[in-house]
Amino acid sequence: MELPKPTPFLMRRVPFFILYALCGPLALLILIIYWRDTPTDDRGAYLFFSVVFSLFFITKIIPNGLLSIVIFSATYTFVLFVTYIMLDRKRNRHDKE
Repeated sequence: MELPKPTPFLMRRVPFFILYALCGPLALLILIIYWRDTPTDDRGAYLFFSVVFSLFFITKIIPNGLLSIVIFSATYTFVLFVTYIMLDRKRNRHDKE
């Protein structure tokens, strides 16, 4: 019987979330490198957000300057976490019924 491979640290949800919020192209590169080690359930979401944030960096939607990037990323991270928590609560409520 084969034991499941442990998920690399960078491919866990929170570190990867912070990584793509700060630097989308780097997160996309790491996702490609660790594609086989990434849990199957998370691959689609990781790929989607990595591509979206890579496009943000390429099209210069994210402002220039380290302070601006950190403020933008922190705000966006907060909004995504709140959205994720709300969707998770709604899903759990439907599962209980």
